[in-house]
Amino acid sequence: MKKFLTFFAAGFAVLILSWVVLIGAVYAWGGVMTVHVQDRNEGLNLYLPVPLAVVDVAMATGGLVLSREQLLDIDVDLGEWEPMMRAMVEALDDCPDFTLVEVQDGSEHVKVYKEHGVLKIEVDEEDVRVRVSVPTRAVERNVKRLARWI
Repeated sequence: MKKFLTFFAAGFAVLILSWVVLIGAVYAWGGVMTVHVQDRNEGLNLYLPVPLAVVDVAMATGGLVLSREQLLDIDVDLGEWEPMMRAMVEALDDCPDFTLVEVQDGSEHVKVYKEHGVLKIEVDEEDVRVRVSVPTRAVERNVKRLARWI
């Protein structure tokens, strides 16, 4: 009986350790996008780390799952700005830290900027605070995938 319990405990430890290694590999492979939302009115404080491997799989399979009509409904027409936007996304990872846009209107504030290889979006309203961060390499990778669909 003692051998069985020892064998069972060792097997369970290997199973748990393998899951820890798998989760660590998923995070290391694709990185992590974080979303943090605070709403004082609703008492909401949500912090959600999203493994970008999940986003990559969704983007890789989206063209298979969505019909041609649904893909055409994703109507992104940047007009004359499209070449500049494509170049900017491609150069995003290599360029130094910068602020893309910052708008202040009374107590409302929006800022989109790059810092240390991460694209950050901050939105502040009177009772709501939102923070999103995405590694720039993931932005480039997934914008290119989306462009292939359209």
